[in-house]
Amino acid sequence: MLIVNNKGFSSTESVMDLFTSARTHHSNIRPSISNLMPGLLFSALMLFQHQAAAQSIQDFQAKFHVEAMGMNLGIAKHQWQCKQENCFLISDAKPSGLAALFFTDSSLETVSFKQSEKQLLWQGYRKVGFSEKNGTKTQKITELKLNQDTVVCPQKNKQWPVKEKMFDALSIGYAVWHAKLNRQSLDHFVLIDPNFQTELKLQSKNNNARIALDFGEDNMDAVKYHFVSPKADIELWLLPEFNYFPGKVRIKNQENKTLTLSLAEPPKPL
Repeated sequence: MLIVNNKGFSSTESVMDLFTSARTHHSNIRPSISNLMPGLLFSALMLFQHQAAAQSIQDFQAKFHVEAMGMNLGIAKHQWQCKQENCFLISDAKPSGLAALFFTDSSLETVSFKQSEKQLLWQGYRKVGFSEKNGTKTQKITELKLNQDTVVCPQKNKQWPVKEKMFDALSIGYAVWHAKLNRQSLDHFVLIDPNFQTELKLQSKNNNARIALDFGEDNMDAVKYHFVSPKADIELWLLPEFNYFPGKVRIKNQENKTLTLSLAEPPKPL
């Protein structure tokens, strides 16, 4: 998951590399403010108003601000598309605004799933990170692959057992959303990363949370979830106004480095 990407929102390791790069350059980078367009709101509501009946995630695109250490680093564009039961989540993350003056790292991440009305199964993750230094452009590939009953990161020569509710950092918010739509338990989610696998414990839930986003005049109603584990701490805000679409996610790693994605505009149907 920068930018959710530079290194992606999905790979905690990659994201933190980008944070380090941004911090070296400097601060005062603030998120741009976009006004809510009634047409966008109408389209988003039309997309999600029937979702409760279908109980599956329909094709959409969404745009998120990516923030770390109080700095707005860039924009991550998410796109979800399905062909029958095979679904793909693509994140295209690039620096924007003042951040684009300081660094050029970007990334393209793809997560694959099998989706039914009652189940969302993670099938794999691939990230291509792009960087440039002294005029030299480089690419770095990171993958998480299913291999029978194990998930393998070939670049790091690591593997872990497959878990039914296993998702990477880029897709965990959408996995919780799918479970919410289907009134399923939010226990026993597992976070998979190129460096570790850890079970998430739902520590708290707040049905009356409020969240400030770039669109809309007032704070929006939200349901906030807080998941904890020995490796990562995750806060997630789902928006009832958009059929509980993820409005914000904040992930903190063991080193207390934090990545926050905030919805920049209403999600749109594809």
